Amino acid sequence: MRILAITGGHSFDRAAFADLLDALPGEVTWREHPDAAIGPDDLADHDVSLHYDMPGTLPEPYDPPESLLDCLRAARETGHGYVVLHHAIASWATWDEWSEFVGGRYLYQPGTVRGAPRPDSGYRHAVEQRITIEDSTHPVTADLPAHLDLVDETYLCEVFEDSVTPLLRTNAPMTDDVHFSTALAMSGRRGEREGWQHAEGSSLVGWCRTNGASRLVYLQPGDTAATLAHPDYRSLIANSLRWAARSI
Repeated sequence: MRILAITGGHSFDRAAFADLLDALPGEVTWREHPDAAIGPDDLADHDVSLHYDMPGTLPEPYDPPESLLDCLRAARETGHGYVVLHHAIASWATWDEWSEFVGGRYLYQPGTVRGAPRPDSGYRHAVEQRITIEDSTHPVTADLPAHLDLVDETYLCEVFEDSVTPLLRTNAPMTDDVHFSTALAMSGRRGEREGWQHAEGSSLVGWCRTNGASRLVYLQPGDTAATLAHPDYRSLIANSLRWAARSI
């Protein structure tokens, strides 16, 4: 299996991520924004992309290059697979097509999602949580225990449950009284929620979907080195890559 791993646009534990890549079942090529220079020809040399990147957001939102637009649109025909981890759901703040492709949307500022006004999304670090397998018959969750106990970041963001196949749910509260406003954080008020309101969010933290011929898996956990090193989490990623690449 030929895996294209993509990072950049968000800080992360490089040593922990490199160790994760070394444990993956395939040949890995690692590229990083802004020098990733990814186009359809690059994807043709790989079976699946592993996204741990967050471009197009900071310090100001900007649009994706045409090459990435072409990649996403071509995937529906080529069947190139995608595995999207943690903060990569928050990539490309101005690109609605990315959120529809992934199955959820993280908002840095209040905005419109699927025609409805929505508040900015929330975050909370180091949350003790039990993540339960929603569908134990799916190849992505095959041979995994019924639950994973992790300490990891949670997101209070838009999840398009009507457009995805549920795989994982968390028991962590998805409410605005325990999360913090992203818009306030970006204005220099990190760790605050005063005046911010958000409806209770989805407990879904892992799902899969198809976009034409392309398969995609999103896994919301992945913030900490401990999570990246967790053997069951690594098995989950390995299964996700194989399924998205159509090798299982």
